[in-house]
Amino acid sequence: MSTIIVIESITPQVAVEFSADQGAQGGVGATGPTGPTGPTGPAGSTGSTGPTGSTGTTGATGPTGPTGPTGSTGATGATGAQGVTGDTGATGSTGPVGATGDTGPTGATGPIGATGPVGATGPTGDTGATGPQGSVGATGPAGPTGPIGATGPQGVTGDVGPTGAVGATGATGATGPQGIEGPTGPTGPAGATGPVGATGPQGVTGDIGPTGATGPAGAVGATGPAGATGPTGATGPQGDVGATGATGPTGTTGAVGATGATGPEGPTGATGPVGATGPTGATGPTGASGTNATALPDILMLGGM
Repeated sequence: MSTIIVIESITPQVAVEFSADQGAQGGVGATGPTGPTGPTGPAGSTGSTGPTGSTGTTGATGPTGPTGPTGSTGATGATGAQGVTGDTGATGSTGPVGATGDTGPTGATGPIGATGPVGATGPTGDTGATGPQGSVGATGPAGPTGPIGATGPQGVTGDVGPTGAVGATGATGATGPQGIEGPTGPTGPAGATGPVGATGPQGVTGDIGPTGATGPAGAVGATGPAGATGPTGATGPQGDVGATGATGPTGTTGAVGATGATGPEGPTGATGPVGATGPTGATGPTGASGTNATALPDILMLGGM
């Protein structure tokens, strides 16, 4: 009868068959030469770039520049035309004829009646047209730039790219000849693992030897290609609005507007009241008695009319 044991810790796995009529254990074979190092596997692709961090908040708006200077005042419109002067008051009525006497010297002319009141002032002429708009004042200097908004939060890191394929295993070296079992020497440093030798006849399982030292680490594989770019991170919150800029200087005064058109002539003032009656002239002296004294006064009267 025989027993088969599979040793899984060896690659490739080795099945060992124990037989009741097995001979003595053969000596440990010499370690076969180390197989060539397998080629380096291709570099794993670089993980995708993490999404871009959200945009930082917008900086506050700078203060408003100072107001430009005020334009110059437009020219004053032309004065409306002078209203028509009211009519002169009527001359006072002539005083009554003095009593007829001898033709004396003509009485002095009565004084001129008082001047009637000034007629009402005509309506004010229309306001002249507004002068053209003064030129816009120069733009005030730009306000200082507002502070830079806070940096948005860091975007999420992209996924790690897939691991590159493992390089092919180097070819197994030829199995060394079976050596005779010698005394166990001190444990040397662990050499590189040799290829698995051909399976010898199953001997009695010996004690497990001490674990050899770990072999040197293999060379680092080449860097894999860059991973795809991760999605863009969400936009950061809006920054606070900046303070209002200082008021710009006052714009220069606009040019004087053109003189407005002359207003229409006002209506004629109302006729003044009739002047007061002048005083009666003094009675002339009686003339000397003549021959035809009766007819003469009629003639003088006609002349006085």
